[in-house]
Amino acid sequence: MNDLITRLQETFSDPQLWTKPATWIAVGCGALVLLLVVRLLFRRKNPAESQRLDPRANGGAFGALTPALASQIPESQKERKEFGQMLRQAGMYSPTARASVYAFRFLFMVFPLIVAGILAVAEPEFTWRYLIAGGIASMVLSIIPRLYVWVTKQRRLRQINEGLSDMLDMLSMCIGGGMPLVASLDHVSKNIAPSYPALAEELQIMKKQTEVHSLRMALAEWANRLDTPEVRQVATILSRGDHLGSSISGSLRDQADHFRTTRKQLATLRANRTPVLLTFPLMFCFAPAVLILLMSPAFLQLSDFFNPSSNPLNANDQLSVSTDRIVNTLNDLNQNPDAIRDATRSRPTAE
Repeated sequence: MNDLITRLQETFSDPQLWTKPATWIAVGCGALVLLLVVRLLFRRKNPAESQRLDPRANGGAFGALTPALASQIPESQKERKEFGQMLRQAGMYSPTARASVYAFRFLFMVFPLIVAGILAVAEPEFTWRYLIAGGIASMVLSIIPRLYVWVTKQRRLRQINEGLSDMLDMLSMCIGGGMPLVASLDHVSKNIAPSYPALAEELQIMKKQTEVHSLRMALAEWANRLDTPEVRQVATILSRGDHLGSSISGSLRDQADHFRTTRKQLATLRANRTPVLLTFPLMFCFAPAVLILLMSPAFLQLSDFFNPSSNPLNANDQLSVSTDRIVNTLNDLNQNPDAIRDATRSRPTAE
């Protein structure tokens, strides 16, 4: 790692680095890739794209070039169906959403290869390095658009599931007050929009489908579109109430309490799982440092015991006392007791 850091420092401190055309090509291509990523991540924040249900939407992220770029990536019928389901769950209902995502995938896949080819031509001595780096970058960047859709889908479904309990409580009050089910759905969607915009959007879609066909068909489409157990349970209760014509306000309240209990249990499960997940960072990050601090004195003492010559205090003969020397001195005193009396007489007395 230190060698790599040293090489990078030497490379960037080279005054000839910024005079090479390959350097400026790499910097320009990197800036272009960064702009594409920023456009992909923040394109939905544009207010002009908030009307995702409008079939008269523009040609996509790249205008008229979007279908041509998207058609360069082949897909099977199964992949097309699964990705379409993912787009609906992510709330990307625009007719050009699929083409825009595939256009981004194609650009992210081809652009690093083109850059690697240009750099390989500019500096032939590093041809294989540039080609390998370009291939790896192409594989990694081509995953980003689909990964973005998947992350958006997970976040949106989590928001919808969290808002179902509040939606059922409001819907139960509306139905208990005598409002029809369709009017209740419209009223709840307008009041729940500030807190749960994704759920409000789904309720508005359900209302429009009800006006075109029927409520049962709209509920079935809603359940198939989101495809989560919670949404299917709510759709089943509402469809049963619409089919039987009975009051379902009590069932909706019970289902809302069930959803809250389930969320509480999931939160408790995550809290109980946290200590287990913290075991690995504690073991691999903190435990080695603690062991070094606690065991270092013991290891140093053992080292001094088994290798006394390594102790710097033993360099001075006046401060070193070895076990063999003590034993030899005691043996000499036992063999010559007169030496003890002579040593005692020669000791100065205190005044």
